[in-house]
Formats: sequence, structure tokens, C-alpha cells
Amino acid sequence: MPEIPQSTDAMFPTLDDGQIERLALFSTRRHAQPGEILFDQGDDSHGVFNVLEGSIEIAGISNRQESELRILGRGAFTGEVNQLSGRRSLVRCRAREESVVLELGRTSLRQVMQTDAALGEIFLRSFVLRRVYLIANSVGDAVLIGSSHSADTLRRKAFLSRNGHPHSYLDVERDPDVQAMLDQFGIGVTDIPVLICRGELVLRNPTNLEAAECFGLNAGIDENAVYDLVVVGAGPSGLAAAVYGASEGLNVLVLEGNAPGGQAGASSRIENYLGFPMGISGQDLADRAFVQAEKFGAHILVARAARALKCERPPYTIELDRRGSVQGRTVIVAAGAQYRKLDLPKLVQFEGVGVYYGATKVEAQVCGSEEVAVVGGGNSAGQAAIFLAGFAKHVYMACSRTWACPHHVAILDFPDRSLPGDHA
Repeated sequence: MPEIPQSTDAMFPTLDDGQIERLALFSTRRHAQPGEILFDQGDDSHGVFNVLEGSIEIAGISNRQESELRILGRGAFTGEVNQLSGRRSLVRCRAREESVVLELGRTSLRQVMQTDAALGEIFLRSFVLRRVYLIANSVGDAVLIGSSHSADTLRRKAFLSRNGHPHSYLDVERDPDVQAMLDQFGIGVTDIPVLICRGELVLRNPTNLEAAECFGLNAGIDENAVYDLVVVGAGPSGLAAAVYGASEGLNVLVLEGNAPGGQAGASSRIENYLGFPMGISGQDLADRAFVQAEKFGAHILVARAARALKCERPPYTIELDRRGSVQGRTVIVAAGAQYRKLDLPKLVQFEGVGVYYGATKVEAQVCGSEEVAVVGGGNSAGQAAIFLAGFAKHVYMACSRTWACPHHVAILDFPDRSLPGDHA
């Protein structure tokens, strides 16, 4: 994996003496010996480290091999988006020499971000940029082995991508070295897709909940607590409720059966969302809302769908799928909507292997150089056609009336037949 350039000031800013003094009010001073590991990949109990003297090293680990990503000197600090949620670290940090650092715990970090606007902006911007780098360069603790002809593979890829968890993907049909890895872990082709966690644990066709537990996506969340507010659903409205509640000091828990963003998160481009005149992808919108909610201390429980509500008396109880329940003094249900589906025989067996209900980068990778048909002529169908035209050999649109289309997009007009619209 490539080393992060030293010139990326926005990703790795240096705090000045005045900012370090303000940070020290919330931090603990700590001495580190040469080679001492401050935190390792998979740890979730450490804070943010700000270097006062000496230097520390950030390293990525893949297939048990370590590679240097960045060296941090005086004024620089560790951390990325996982620092806000309490999820496990994706990298390793060690002292390169005898060093002195300030450790800022997670609770204190949130306090700094909410009370010191300048420091809060520095932390938030750098954390987000670092996560973008980790995702773009597949720096993390996850390897997914699958097939482009497997619906379960597509679901696992979508789950990891939409939850912003960096991962490497190996395709059994395209990667010549994948068989060696299969043999190493004793994996048969019938086990596909396979998720390898931290280079050790092998999950054969795992559920979303198994993947979430393996990577600690729900680490730091107390399911036994009584929350001031429980929000069911992490779409735009659910995340907005979480931001508003948490920013007012409420203890907020959001329940999400899959990943933050809801239906909007699966949109390739949203042009009519307030505040984004140039448009924004559904994934970017979901990522921003997720980070904003966690900035104020909201907890977001993924892969745990709500199944029943008991409201005889407060605190109310929300039963979760598979096992367990949570309690809240107030409950907001923002469960969203379901896709309309075509009334076609054997449709289910083609879902995820030819029939899709979104047009994101995950689906685009599968449809590259293929002919694609988009059913519908509404906003999301139009955005899907425009997006897929950059990947597919040709894009057709099946809609109930003529609609203006971009280059490389053809119209199939069905004037006498009404088809479900607005979905790709």
C-alpha cells in the first residue's frame, strides 16, 4: 500500500503551540519508549495521540504484512472517523523514538469538538480525509473473496462500502492469485463469498450482523442502556433526528438494519436535495450525516433491525431481529419505504445477479461494458441512466413516456403500458 505523502497538510495538519495548550487541558501526558505500540489494528480503547516530543509512526497491515503510511512529528495527531464511534482501529501506531504525547480520550475528544470550533473543524476535516484515503487504498482489516456472478457477494460488498469500511476485494474469476489464498485458509469455491477478518477469522457467506460483529462496527454501544431517544432507521430523516437530538444533549441510539443512508444512500446522484446546488451522491450524503451524528455523540447500531415495539409504559422496548432489545424514553420511527418490483416470474432468483435496485459504484462494477436497461423515467431512474452511461456499453430506458436522455442512452417507449418508475 502506498505511503501517504508528507505534503498532505489537510489530512495531517500540525497544531501550533496555542492549540496544543488548549488540547492539553483535556488530555493526559504520556511517555513512550522506542518501538512501543501506542495502539494496534483492532484496538478500540485508545484515544487520539498528539505528539509533543519525538515522533510516532502509522502503519497499515495487510495479510499480516506491515507497511509504513506516515510519520508524525511535533504537533501532529492520530485518529480518523472510527475515533468518534469507538470502532476498532484499522492501523497500527508505534513510537519511532523516545517520545512524549498527549492522549485525548473519546469523551474528551467530543467535548473539544463541540466547544472549540477551530480545533473541532481541524479534527473533523482530517478524520474524514483519512477515512477517504483508507477506503481508496483498501487499508484495513477486511478481505472479501467473491464472484461477480454471486448475489451474496454483491450484498457483502454493498454492506462494507455503505458502512464506509475499507476492504480489499478478490474475484475468483479474475484474480490469478486468489486460489493460493483459498488454499491457505482451507476455503472451497462453494464457500464463496468469504470474508477474512484481521487476517485470522474466516467467515463463509456471513450475514450482515456477523460481519458487523467481526469488524466491531457496533463497538462501544451499550444495548442495555435506557436511551433518551431511539430512532428506528438511519436514512436522511432518521440521521437528521439523531443530529438534532444529540446536539441538544440527549443520549441517542439509531437502529439500522443495513447501513446508514437508507434509500437515498443507494442513489448515484441527488440533484434536488436542499443545500447541495451542484448535487451530491447518496453515499456522500449518508457519510456526512453519519459523521455529523457521531460528532454530537449519537450511537448508530448497524445490521440490527427493529422487529417489534412494546409501548405499554415507558421506557419503551424495541425488540431486535435475531436477539435482544433496546429501551428508550422516546421512539421515532423513520423506517423509510420499500422498492416497487416488477411483476415478473422468477424475479427473485435474478436479484443481485442481473436485477438491481440501485445504481452505485458497486453495481457499476458489475455492469461495466454490459448493456443495461433502466426501468422507470423518474428522477432516480434518470440519474441512474446518466451514471451508468459512464460504465456500461449501452443504457436503455423503459418508461411510460418519452424523456430527454443523455448521450449513449436510448429510449424504449411504452405509451400504452404503465411501468413502475423512479427505480433503477
